[in-house]
Amino acid sequence: MKCIMCSKKLAGKQTKFCSRVCHNKCTNHCHQSYAKQKARGLERKIKLIESMGCKCSSCGYNKNLAALQFHHINPDEKESQLDMRKLSNSTWEWCLKEASKCTVLCANCHAEHHHPKFQNFNGHSRT
Repeated sequence: MKCIMCSKKLAGKQTKFCSRVCHNKCTNHCHQSYAKQKARGLERKIKLIESMGCKCSSCGYNKNLAALQFHHINPDEKESQLDMRKLSNSTWEWCLKEASKCTVLCANCHAEHHHPKFQNFNGHSRT
C-alpha cells in the first residue's frame, strides 16, 4: 500500500499516510480537515435527529437544531456523549449504536431533567 498524499510505501500500522506531515497536508483529498469534520458532524446530527422525530421528546420543541440534544435514557449504558466532535470522528455505525440509547431533548428540558433541584430557585416559583 502507498501513502495517499505522496505515494511512498507504507510501513507497520500505517494505512493511509506515511507521516504526520502527509496526514496534515490532506485537506482536499480526505475527510480530516476541520471544515470537513465540522460538516460531517452536523450532517450526522441532522440525520440522527430526523430519525428520532425532529423534536424534543418532552415538550415538542423543534425550532433550532442547536438546541436539540441527545439524552441517554440509561446513564449506565452511556459509552460517550454524542457531541459534534464525537459524531464527526466516530464511525457511523458507532453513532447509530450510541444514538439508539438516547432520546432527543431540547436544552431546557435536558437541563431540567438533570437538575431538578433548581426548579424553584431564589424562592421564585416556575410559571
